[in-house]
Amino acid sequence: MARPAHILVVDDSLSSCNKLTEILEAQGYLVAVASTAEEAVQLFSSNKFDVVISELMLPGMSGLNMMKIIKERSPDTEVVIVSSNASSFNTVKSLRQGAYDFIVKPIDDESVLYNVVEKILEKQENNRKKQLMVAELAEKNKGLNESLAMMKIVNQICLLLTSTFDVAGILQKLTETATEHLQATRGYLLLLDKSGTNLNVKVCTGIDTLSTAKFQLAPGGGISGRAVSSGKPIIIADTSDDIFLAGIKEEDPDGVMLANPSILSVPLVVQGRVAGALTISGGCNGKPFNEDHLEFLSMLSRYASIAVENAGVVHKLKKQQ
Repeated sequence: MARPAHILVVDDSLSSCNKLTEILEAQGYLVAVASTAEEAVQLFSSNKFDVVISELMLPGMSGLNMMKIIKERSPDTEVVIVSSNASSFNTVKSLRQGAYDFIVKPIDDESVLYNVVEKILEKQENNRKKQLMVAELAEKNKGLNESLAMMKIVNQICLLLTSTFDVAGILQKLTETATEHLQATRGYLLLLDKSGTNLNVKVCTGIDTLSTAKFQLAPGGGISGRAVSSGKPIIIADTSDDIFLAGIKEEDPDGVMLANPSILSVPLVVQGRVAGALTISGGCNGKPFNEDHLEFLSMLSRYASIAVENAGVVHKLKKQQ
């Protein structure tokens, strides 16, 4: 175990308590002592015990009644009955009511107690490992289900983007559907002007259009500009991160374009050249974006690029006709 096992000894005999404590502490266990079941229950309320070793016959509440209370509160805690009153009736009754084992006093061979305690601790450790594995599998299944759901959404949006050959309509649908499905607050798509020196807002959602009318950003500037100049997607999990504060301020000095607590920005590539960037902010339902969200947005951007290129081909064919 990562920590020493914590064992509670319950016995109204001082000599018996001392003997059990001596045996257990010699093995490195942490030992607490109670002389009555009532005292043991009170100790159990404020402490975590891995094993309880108890006399069967105690003044006041019996060891079996105490065991029932302990098992109700902590099913994983094992109780070992150690008693000189070792009739077959008491032994069978103890085991049937949930005792892990029944050891007869006096304990002439200390290894008997050691072996029982070690088996309990080994069982508890195996149970912890099983629970951890189950939790990990559940988390992986959750991730797979989320990825599957996200791929279905990507396919749906892909069909939506390719349902039109209008470039403006494609970019509008890309921005709006990406923001909606990521449960984000704000989204906008920037395109390079003809000179390639400035990025301007082509489409936005969740943002007052008056705020975007005079917006300009140089490639390499801000957050979106970095995505354009590098040609690589950017994820900012925490907008308060000092690394990104200057870039956020440069792109959004008035705080109207980018929402806390998280930002995604992916380049839009058309015919092998970066034409702009799609930037989504506000986090997924108010929580920070993660790498899966970034991959989702990147896939949408790639599909939109294909749709824009196809729209261009159709437009050229129409002009030729």
